[in-house]
Amino acid sequence: MQAIEKALKTVFDFIRNDYCLPQGEFLNDDFDCGNSIRNPYYGQEPSKVKFMFGTQKELNIWLTTTKDKYPLVWLVYPLFESYNNNPESLYTYKGARLVFAINNDSDKLVQTRIQTTRFILDQIVENFKDLMYQSSLKKYVWVDKLVDIKEIFHPNYSVNEQKTIGTIDVWDAVTFDCDLHFTPACFKN
Repeated sequence: MQAIEKALKTVFDFIRNDYCLPQGEFLNDDFDCGNSIRNPYYGQEPSKVKFMFGTQKELNIWLTTTKDKYPLVWLVYPLFESYNNNPESLYTYKGARLVFAINNDSDKLVQTRIQTTRFILDQIVENFKDLMYQSSLKKYVWVDKLVDIKEIFHPNYSVNEQKTIGTIDVWDAVTFDCDLHFTPACFKN
């Protein structure tokens, strides 16, 4: 594992399972007054956020061989690294993509997902952003504040994006495109 991957793993290890699941066996449907939604997370406890990285091929291998895999944050390769020849150099990863994913049942409506899977994913993304902008981790890895971040919610990510993504599990996902900065010298210390 390279230094940027180790640094991001440390970030997600800080998050652990620090998010809430929707509560109750049934949820009031915010979009259809009076109706209820069955909560797919009823009776469950939040699981630790997993972090991995690689190409599409490695993602599918990892998904096939891993039992406890969600929620998942995947750093998409290729990852473009730029730096200068100084040993204390700042490394920049322009256009880095992190995919925050959770498995789902593809026959649910998007309005159901907003109150279940997206509710969870949004908390994990917010925890990540808080760590990138405000914590002691910022001294060695952070998201560039001066560059736009592109954050997109994808219901049925693997089904709707099958031609380009091709994941073997059905996901709801948030893609998070940003420029990451990393100071390896600070991380080693």
